[in-house]
Amino acid sequence: MTTQDLIAEIQAKNSQINTNQILEQLEVERTKSGGLLSDETLLRLIAAKLGVPVSQSTFQPSNIISSSHLFAGLYDVNVAGRLFAIFPVKTFSGEEKSGKFATLMLGDNDGLLRVILWNEKAELVEKGALRVGQTVRLLHGYTRDDRYGKTELHLGVKSAIEFESPENASGCPSLEQFTTKISDLDPNSGNVHLVGVVKAVFGKTGFTRNNDSDGVVMRFALRDDSGETTVVVWNEKVAELEKFFRESVHLLLVNVRVKGAKGGAVEVHVDSNTYVSAQ
Repeated sequence: MTTQDLIAEIQAKNSQINTNQILEQLEVERTKSGGLLSDETLLRLIAAKLGVPVSQSTFQPSNIISSSHLFAGLYDVNVAGRLFAIFPVKTFSGEEKSGKFATLMLGDNDGLLRVILWNEKAELVEKGALRVGQTVRLLHGYTRDDRYGKTELHLGVKSAIEFESPENASGCPSLEQFTTKISDLDPNSGNVHLVGVVKAVFGKTGFTRNNDSDGVVMRFALRDDSGETTVVVWNEKVAELEKFFRESVHLLLVNVRVKGAKGGAVEVHVDSNTYVSAQ
């Protein structure tokens, strides 16, 4: 579909906007995107802001977009990078629809991006076709904001995943680019990624939630070359981490939450949103 076709469709469905107004808004969006998005993509974003449904595009190859240039409401988005975390597939059901999804963390040279795979795309995780460390291109996705206002990429039925050859992977970032040193943690750090060595395990205890269900919590000490911190592990993640524990095991913790502790110290919390692997 050409840009002229899209402009005509927007006008046909919203008679209160004229061609000049659309072109002015298109120029604004071009500036915001830094020239990295096609006019078709930007016109679809304008249509979405106006509440105007437009015809689906026939997907054509387009440039890879950096994660730092993404914002909610984009369609036909292509990104590339290295897979740093792959979470298990989850299912959902409701009155209108049911299905499954899986969550990935993709890193490019500008940062980490949360990616949601829907239904048949999630089956790639179930089949083991996607693995941490692979370099991939994620094609024809669309962007949404999560509940915290952070942009994430979604891959549906019209999306595609391509694997980069090893010779093309040299430009992808390493894990160290995204991890935080323990000495740099403070109560305002939010969610971070850590690599360290298990120094001591303080054991686990059970507790009862407000709804009378049972839970479990475990604590251990994690050290890197800058310092040491206490890690608090909650519920189903306890059993997952216990299988890793041996003397001096190196752990990768993706998406842990930093909180203040007694005496001005900090501790990090591992829950269902955290990816864990032994290094």
